Amino acid sequence: MIADKTNTPETSPSLEKVPAYATEEPGLLERALRGGIFLAAREVISMGLSLIGILLITRVLGPERYGAYAAALVTYQFIQNLGQAGIGVYLVRAPEITKRDYHVATTVLLAFSLILLAGTEASLDTIGAWVKVEGFKPLLAVLSVAFIFQTVGVSAVAHLERELDFRRIALIEVSAQTLYYLIGAPLVFLDFGAWSLVAAWCVQQAFSCVASHIAAGYRRRLAWDQTIARRMLAYTLAYSAANWLWQLRGLVNPLIVGHFLGATAVGQVAVGIRLVEMLSFVKSVTWRLSVATLAKVQHQPGKLVEAVTHGTQMQVLALGPILLGFGWFGKIILPLVFGPRWTPVMDIYPFIALSYITNAWFSTHSAALSVLRKNLDVAIFHVCHVVLFAATAWFAVERYGITGYGWGEVGALAGYLAIHLSLARTAGSPDYRVSAIWWAAAAIGLFWQQLGLWTIAVPFLGLMLPASLRQLRQYHDMLRGGMARA
Repeated sequence: MIADKTNTPETSPSLEKVPAYATEEPGLLERALRGGIFLAAREVISMGLSLIGILLITRVLGPERYGAYAAALVTYQFIQNLGQAGIGVYLVRAPEITKRDYHVATTVLLAFSLILLAGTEASLDTIGAWVKVEGFKPLLAVLSVAFIFQTVGVSAVAHLERELDFRRIALIEVSAQTLYYLIGAPLVFLDFGAWSLVAAWCVQQAFSCVASHIAAGYRRRLAWDQTIARRMLAYTLAYSAANWLWQLRGLVNPLIVGHFLGATAVGQVAVGIRLVEMLSFVKSVTWRLSVATLAKVQHQPGKLVEAVTHGTQMQVLALGPILLGFGWFGKIILPLVFGPRWTPVMDIYPFIALSYITNAWFSTHSAALSVLRKNLDVAIFHVCHVVLFAATAWFAVERYGITGYGWGEVGALAGYLAIHLSLARTAGSPDYRVSAIWWAAAAIGLFWQQLGLWTIAVPFLGLMLPASLRQLRQYHDMLRGGMARA
């Protein structure tokens, strides 16, 4: 949560089939691959910076002050994503783009950012009265100024992406994140509190906007063309709707936890989420591998369902051991590294980790449905998930405190039935026998504090079952074969 933008795999633009020109135009695929290397390097560096930041900044700020910032930032990010309206996706993916398209896009984005800024500032009293987190209103008021920088910069970044200039994109993103910590960390140590991070965030977004325009060689001009604007919004709004719905789950922490428990609890939940996000870095790697396979077999339902089956297994197998490892030793690590004030994070950690493992388990379903252009089915799943999450958290947080947020995550798991039924109806049902064993074993192992030490043995026993050993042996042979061919 500290200076990163998270992408939800369910609605990523990379789900599209690789276009023919990627293999027909000489050098284009090589440029894309090189760009992928730069972006991968960016992810590694970003993770390192985030780890340093979350260790230093949160320890000094403490749960209450960090909670106020986290509540304001999550609210800001949701509103800001509304302002982008998926226009960057259109500028990258549309077959033909002219300079006038970029100028109209910039005009639309600027108008959206100004409308959202005015609406947010006018609604501060109403939002603040509901959230009930001390310091939330002024923090959000200042953060909202960054709407303009972050939204207007979308056109320039899209220009760089369209040219496959991922080297510059990665350089700008890493530089911006480094600047964030260079500004934020000293101010935190000088005891400027949550305002340290607000100032760092605003400078980061301003730098990214200016640097992206310079790198793209794009001189921003305002222009209006109703035909272009209508075509642009018609293309993007359907794409963006499912993404907006999913991001509503991020508001449960400030709007429900903040409402009932205040800033300290919001900060503790936010750090719990951030820890699981960092530990889940392998999820994006295995998910991308799954998507590449799905795009190739989208017209063959049998093979697509088989690919989803393997995707579910790969996701749980890759993510489960990492989240289990921290779950078993986090009670020792967290107080030593973050300080005793953050100990309650481990009370909700297993719930959040279970949510992420389950999301990884079903993320290939979302990818498959998106490849098959079933975006409405994905949106329906998002609605079911978010409604269950918010409703359960609403009742549980007031009764059980911070652990109630965790029970909200558990209640939301029932929503995954919707996406299973959608895929089963569209292409067929995946084989869950092996992945369900691994998921259940990980779920039991995560709750060792509540169920007893015996549960630590369950994940190992799950991997030793005959069905598990056969599948592991198959992946081992596939990996050896792939390395031999490489």
